[in-house]
Amino acid sequence: MSETVVEQTPEAPASFFDKLTTDPKMAILFTYVGLIILAITPIYVGSMKSIKQPKVPKSEKKTEDNEEESESEDEDEIERFSLDDAKQFPFIGSAALLSLFVVYKFFDKKYLNYLITAYFSIIGVGSLTQMFSYLAEFILGKKIKNEFKLRLTQKKEEILKLSFSNIHVCLFILAIVVTVAYSFTKNWILSNILGLAFSITTIPLLKLDSFKTGILLLSALFFYDIFWVFFTPVMVTVAKNFDAPIKMLFPRNIFTWIKSGLLTTKGLEFSMLGLGDIAIPGVYVALCARFDHYLAVKKNGGKPIKKFPMPYFTSCYISYILGLITTMGVMHVFNHAQPALLYLSPACIISSLLCALVRGEIKALFEYNDESEEEKKAREEKEKKEKEEKEKKEQEKKDAKEKKEQTKKAANDKKKN
Repeated sequence: MSETVVEQTPEAPASFFDKLTTDPKMAILFTYVGLIILAITPIYVGSMKSIKQPKVPKSEKKTEDNEEESESEDEDEIERFSLDDAKQFPFIGSAALLSLFVVYKFFDKKYLNYLITAYFSIIGVGSLTQMFSYLAEFILGKKIKNEFKLRLTQKKEEILKLSFSNIHVCLFILAIVVTVAYSFTKNWILSNILGLAFSITTIPLLKLDSFKTGILLLSALFFYDIFWVFFTPVMVTVAKNFDAPIKMLFPRNIFTWIKSGLLTTKGLEFSMLGLGDIAIPGVYVALCARFDHYLAVKKNGGKPIKKFPMPYFTSCYISYILGLITTMGVMHVFNHAQPALLYLSPACIISSLLCALVRGEIKALFEYNDESEEEKKAREEKEKKEKEEKEKKEQEKKDAKEKKEQTKKAANDKKKN
């Protein structure tokens, strides 16, 4: 009698790639890497865009630089974040956060999200246009020349000033298309594009006036973040319900998303990172970049310099990345939302102070004022003009009041007679 014996071949152990694509614990690595890239990209771009070269006397200007200089003169006036602003910011942020929590708790969030979507769509068009113009300049390798200028005035007071080109008009239309598409689809990729635009344009605009202000702001928000995340459900509740591009999103399993279709959003789980955890440390990193530039310009005799060492920016930027990795590591281990500024604030502050200590520039760091001489002069002239106008208006009111009293007195005297 013959018998056939079939040997069962043991299953081969799953390869690393198979584990990576099927095991949620392995796939989450891609999520963290994706969020880190989404966070550090706007900080780098925004920091570089926040650096402005000092103005050069006309006699020393090169012909090829004249156009760039004239373009920079048309830039909007920048309002700097002061020490007083830093003191008030956590309280204003807390009030806004708590208000949103109450609204979401007791009202229909659907209608509120409609309003929020409309608001962020409007401001998103401007931010997207600016980000697309940065990208266009990078691709073209040169600054886009402004061909048109638009100024709106009311009684000699300038209300609006715009400088743009045909390229900007095309980018503006593209921005509208992206914003409308996001408004109707709420696609996470479009949401991230808008989030990138908000972050990239905020960092160059929101300039800290000194390291004292920056350290106070990050220190205050360190406690702010801890309180609202660990001790209350407010932050997490608002973040989950707030249907607006104010957070970076990434699928917890990117391979599931790819298999289910690139346009699919339903049924996907996302990890998120708030834009505040990007923009707030980002403005401090940008301050470090400008301090590097200030030291280089000072060493160069006050003349513009394009390539220069950036020890403060590099150390702070790397520390931010390490802080973000720590945040995600702790979040992964404990499976609980983490206040990112708990790790990011100390990372940014300590790195800049250590860099200054090693280089023997602690005094220079704390004495640094981000306002240039030209900006300081312009601000003082503006304040003087505003003061004169205020005094003039008060005097006119006083004269009008006196004239009214005299007229009334004359009328009374006439009645008596």
